[in-house]
Amino acid sequence: IAAVAVRALTGDGHDGAVYELTGPHSLTQAEQARLIGEAIGRPVRWEETSPQDARREMLARGWPPEAVDGILRAQADMANGPAPVTATVEKVTAFPARTFRSWAAEHALAFRD
Repeated sequence: IAAVAVRALTGDGHDGAVYELTGPHSLTQAEQARLIGEAIGRPVRWEETSPQDARREMLARGWPPEAVDGILRAQADMANGPAPVTATVEKVTAFPARTFRSWAAEHALAFRD
């Protein structure tokens, strides 16, 4: 995201552009949890919660209602099938988007107790 932002803010041809940014693969939450587990060297699992409980918890943490509702809509969409994957990162930066696996490995310390 940062690399695209730098290009969009400092390069020509981005005025008014709206970019949909994705990684190179569409992953389920369970797959993301598994990859984080691999990065930290212990199992991690995804536990499903109801949208109502998730909304209540996010709002209690001070998240804006619009953001909470957008996240819940996106998660509901992911339950219907794989999310779309775009090549936008590579088109804008000339470098492929990083994988979730590499991101998890780079941020493994943040996931450790």
